[in-house]
Amino acid sequence: MRTVLLLAMNFLREHRWPVLLLFGWIVLLAMASADLGRPRAVPDDVTFYIVQQAIFICVFSAFLAADAIHNDRKSKRILLVLSKAVTRGEYLLAPLWGTVVAAIAYSMVFWLCASWLTDRAAVSGANLWSIVLLAIGGSLVAAAIALFFSTFLNPYIAVAATVLLISAPGAFHAQRHHWSAWLPGFPLFVQIVSFKPALDWTLNWRTLLLAVPHAAFFWAMAAVLFNRRDIAVPVE
Repeated sequence: MRTVLLLAMNFLREHRWPVLLLFGWIVLLAMASADLGRPRAVPDDVTFYIVQQAIFICVFSAFLAADAIHNDRKSKRILLVLSKAVTRGEYLLAPLWGTVVAAIAYSMVFWLCASWLTDRAAVSGANLWSIVLLAIGGSLVAAAIALFFSTFLNPYIAVAATVLLISAPGAFHAQRHHWSAWLPGFPLFVQIVSFKPALDWTLNWRTLLLAVPHAAFFWAMAAVLFNRRDIAVPVE
């Protein structure tokens, strides 16, 4: 476990600039949504900002996780890491943990900005913690699915496949059926899109809690596939 934590910390260190840039992006868009030239921010703009940033955090987490294997194979660092008695499952767990830690940090900055915006717009911020939890849960699932696809696909294609897998059920109006709660990532996406600052919007805890077994399933599948991959083959 200590090895996985060290690998996760190294993963975050290597991706520190994209992480810091996203912090700045969240704050910059919050300033734009605040409409500082007016006494009050527009409530619809604030709601759009909250939904947009929650989804963006999930998508960025997918990019972050999908890029891990490709970069290590390109630099051949993966050969050094796996020669240190680290299993491939543990190796895959490190970028997943690192991505979730980054997502939690993003979500805290996001919560601070959203709290300020709801105060400026004079709307309730009681549900902000719910959208933060959804963003973290969505990031966990998106990162795990992207990691799975990245074991056999290019990182960009892996992210596209992740987005397609999560959002495709919406084309069939799957949210109207009770079994949609078991689809990986989709119910979280529906909850985020339907978010309203009003007090009558409530978090579906079942969909949030299912994020953990969904992520564990895709991590396990990624480990199975990755065990069969020849990591000595160079990548472009």
